Amino acid sequence: MRDEGDENAALRRQSLLIAIGCVICDGAPFLLKLSQSPPHPASWIAGLAILLADLALALPARTAGPVAVVHAVVRVGVAALLFDATGDRDGIGNATGLAVAGYRAGAWVQGRRSWATLAALIAGMTVTQAIQGFDATAENLLLTLSNTVLPWLLGRHTTGRSGYIAEVRRRAEHIQREAEEQRRDADLALTRAVETERATIARDLHDTISHHVSAVGVHAAAARLGMTSGLPAVKDRTVTSLEQVETSSRAALGDLRRMLDLLHGNDSDGVLQPGLDGLDDLIDGSRRAGLIVNLAMDDVTPRALPKSLDLAAYRIVQEILTNALRHGDGTLDLALTQTGGEFRITGSNTTNPRSGTDSGTGRGLDGVRHRVGIFGGAVTIGPLPDAPGTWRTGIAIPLQESR
Repeated sequence: MRDEGDENAALRRQSLLIAIGCVICDGAPFLLKLSQSPPHPASWIAGLAILLADLALALPARTAGPVAVVHAVVRVGVAALLFDATGDRDGIGNATGLAVAGYRAGAWVQGRRSWATLAALIAGMTVTQAIQGFDATAENLLLTLSNTVLPWLLGRHTTGRSGYIAEVRRRAEHIQREAEEQRRDADLALTRAVETERATIARDLHDTISHHVSAVGVHAAAARLGMTSGLPAVKDRTVTSLEQVETSSRAALGDLRRMLDLLHGNDSDGVLQPGLDGLDDLIDGSRRAGLIVNLAMDDVTPRALPKSLDLAAYRIVQEILTNALRHGDGTLDLALTQTGGEFRITGSNTTNPRSGTDSGTGRGLDGVRHRVGIFGGAVTIGPLPDAPGTWRTGIAIPLQESR
């Protein structure tokens, strides 16, 4: 696409070519007339005036009005000068330049100035005809119309049509830009939605699989230790641990299958997300893994909670149980409290120095903070200041905002 500078240069070249063409068309009859008889000095003055008026057509479009008036004056002046000096009434002058000047005035001059310019052109033609002594009124009127009004109307029509086409192009470009912006916004929104969905899936996978895998690890370690002993009682506990490994593995696969079904758009009753109604089963699984859970529930009504908060609370409890299994000394105090305006979950356990140096990836705790942040709640996670060996996780969510 050409820029504005290129377009202006092209217009200047075109104006210059048109001006030269007018010089040729007006100059040829004038020179032919001079060649037929000895030239009078006034003829050279008239020729110079015609030449300068035609060359003025190469000036910028903003001068179209004054240039048209100049052509009208030159038209009258040349006729008067030649008639006075030679008595010639044959009408030689700037006819071509006058018509082009009328076209440019109609195309580039706006408002009252345009009408005033047209009046000047008509007046110039009328006075010229009076000087040249044309008596045929119909022919004179037709000549005036063809040399002034018609070029002026063509200029106005061309400009109006060009303006309409330019406006249509501007509208089309505006619509195209809006469509491109909407497409970019849609792509950005889709990208953000995909990223959010990925983060949600990652958190759910971590909360679900990590819990079951931690239980599997605890039972597998117990089974390994039991297999080295020949005592019948220990052997029975080993069998129980292996059964729990099987149960936890099956539960992990079930939860994974449920999440994949949700990912594929299957929201039937068989794949509904868990909630606090399933809290007993969740805690029983941790207890079978050897974790002693002291549960306290105060006025908690899962069905009265929004479904999104119910699921978030389940996942938060799941993360607390997982961390207690992996890093605790085997005991967890867990409390869920629901009041008229707030829902709280508190979990505390003594950390086990023998659990190793692995502190985890931090994704689980980040997931807890994210889930609570969605509902405008507050989170406190970390060791208690007055009891460095005790790890506490506490969340508080305002129920009004979560609804």
